[in-house]
Amino acid sequence: MLDKIDINNILYSFVIGALIGLFAQIALNPMPDLKSLFLCVFISGIVGLFIGAAIVFVMALLPIKIAKPSTYFIINNLTALFITLIVILSLYYSGVENFSLTDLIIVLIIAFVIIISANILDYSRYKRTNIKLMEYIEKKNRLK
Repeated sequence: MLDKIDINNILYSFVIGALIGLFAQIALNPMPDLKSLFLCVFISGIVGLFIGAAIVFVMALLPIKIAKPSTYFIINNLTALFITLIVILSLYYSGVENFSLTDLIIVLIIAFVIIISANILDYSRYKRTNIKLMEYIEKKNRLK
């Protein structure tokens, strides 16, 4: 199972978490001081790192029967959205973050938009790479 774990996806989740933290901080606090902005972005990145590790672990547990790329990306996106929802709600209800219900909804919308956009970008990169690979194979076969 450990051979199926992709470290790049975990690191990619750090960047996504940092982006969520950056946009949430800017949306909720229009004039944040630089220190709190960096701290929020870093903490959000670390939370994204843990979420990414959980997502990759869950995806590694899936059976090989559902290994079609479109199914994989849909399950990955839904898992990312669900785990992120749980983490943000647990931060809200535990009182770690001191924000209102309106702020919670704004953070959830920001997180969902960024996660869905990142998954669409990842899927389109996969499709583009796959098309180029097929073109290369066809070109190589014609030369034989």
